[in-house]
Amino acid sequence: ARQIDLENQTWLAALLVQYGMALQLLALLLLVFAADAYSRVLAGAMCAAGAFMANPFGMPALFVKLTGLFFYGFWLVLHRLDILSEHLPLTRIKFSALLFLAPLLAADVALVFFYLFGLSPDIITSCCGVVFSPGAGDGRNLVGPLPVFALMSGFYSLAVGLLLLTMVLLTRNSTRPSRGELMLNAVYGLSFAGFFILSLVVITAVISSYIYAMPAHRCPFDILQREYNYIGYPLYLALIGGSFAGISAAGSAFCAGLPGLAEPVRRFRRLALRSVLLLLPLFLLIASWSPLLYLLTGGER
Repeated sequence: ARQIDLENQTWLAALLVQYGMALQLLALLLLVFAADAYSRVLAGAMCAAGAFMANPFGMPALFVKLTGLFFYGFWLVLHRLDILSEHLPLTRIKFSALLFLAPLLAADVALVFFYLFGLSPDIITSCCGVVFSPGAGDGRNLVGPLPVFALMSGFYSLAVGLLLLTMVLLTRNSTRPSRGELMLNAVYGLSFAGFFILSLVVITAVISSYIYAMPAHRCPFDILQREYNYIGYPLYLALIGGSFAGISAAGSAFCAGLPGLAEPVRRFRRLALRSVLLLLPLFLLIASWSPLLYLLTGGER
């Protein structure tokens, strides 16, 4: 009876986390939409960037909510792998992880609360031209002057390296990874985390200017608007999906040695790595389209 009760608690917790992740994804979209709407009543704001900078809690709320998606998603991966083994070897680990997710969720809720209740129409905030200014700012700009050539060289080099490493890991997807393979997976996961952060900087500092066809206009939020064909949605979804697939493929490799998980982990990693090979090139194609258009045709068409 106690075993059945514990299993019921496991399924209940998983169900709550699944709903929580879905609501967090919806809440992330709603927060961006709301900030864009607030920009119409906040003095100085012209898009969501200015609205998020209207008080000190806006940007942290956005970053925490985005970071939480990865942690919530990986918990679901652990749960899915756990129930595929009759030994349930990850039960203790995944429930211990909930002790970390709870403060993260509390911080998320608190930051959004303080951000929303700290807004006022009398606030004078900054537009995205200041927040993401290519020149030296007044201390409030988030992305200052950057070496574009070095930034883009590192971006594409890391992307190509990750694609090559993905194919290597796909061919060496064994049920019992060696110590060397585990180290390779650790490097792979950390590299994908770095690539995700670098991609957000590149989208803001370089790619967005080509999408807007205005060298001085740099903003990661306006590309979600109808005026730019909502190109930001497939761009960000491909980036987030590909990054999550790569990081989860790397992290799950460390679970292959647990009882009953060798084959489930191998199947999951094969699916995740194949997803990377689909989503990462898609992200690179979308991100490179507007710059290539300018390089090949000399302007917007």
